Amino acid sequence: MDLVFSDIHADMDGLQAILDVAFSPEFADRYGAIDRIISLGDLLERGTGPQQVLQKMSELSKSYGMISVMGNHDEGFLYKKSISGSSFASLKAHDLLTAQDLEFFRENGDGTFGDQYVVDKKSGLFCVHGGPVNPEKIEKGGGDPWLYQRTWQRLSEEGNEFYSHYGYHYTPSSAFEEARAHLDGCIILCGHQHIEAAIRQRGEEITNIWSFQPTTEKIASHLLQKHEIPIEKNSNYLIRMGLGGPQGHHTGALAVPHFGIIQDSPRKVSLFSIER
Repeated sequence: MDLVFSDIHADMDGLQAILDVAFSPEFADRYGAIDRIISLGDLLERGTGPQQVLQKMSELSKSYGMISVMGNHDEGFLYKKSISGSSFASLKAHDLLTAQDLEFFRENGDGTFGDQYVVDKKSGLFCVHGGPVNPEKIEKGGGDPWLYQRTWQRLSEEGNEFYSHYGYHYTPSSAFEEARAHLDGCIILCGHQHIEAAIRQRGEEITNIWSFQPTTEKIASHLLQKHEIPIEKNSNYLIRMGLGGPQGHHTGALAVPHFGIIQDSPRKVSLFSIER
């Protein structure tokens, strides 16, 4: 079973809360054991525990299979590009990171870091931080080329595609078209926008399936809200994770940790928020 989270944002308390629930005996009894971890980017910036988060991720990678893609804030820190939202305490904590701490991010031969996306053909997963659209296929109308990259792409709320200083906004149809070039039957997993979403494509029909009410359960002394998404054959899905680390929110106090799991037999994705 896969454990999925995104946008930890250097929030060790948020990451630890997710791990405490997902690796608890109660959770394993109810849902099964975790054997792989999928991180959808933005491990860094805004929060105050970047060293602890990277150390924990490195530790986990030695015991579990792991997919980890780059987020725009990870790239911002590593490429020394300024992105708003980090407090003085966060900036100071990131300044203390050493080369050894940053070894979690693999340096590529061209001077870039990590993966913009990962396609797992066996599991039918397209893992990306922002969006799956190939930036080379986007007709660019100016602006910062970086904001067209997959780490910055955002699911459009306007019904059309456009560029803004928040990134390139893509439609679900473009996302599914790109994913189908890599996979037959897919689940696109993304984060970036800090709000959960679920969209299904069946044939040419695209439907927002995030209109149902969550269920509530208590596991490992935590109250959880759960949305369960059955994965149907001959359908494609775009599932966006909520915020993993509350310190990544612009207020922090209003946010809670979110994570997901992917199960087989039957195939389904469950998204959780840890309310307390």
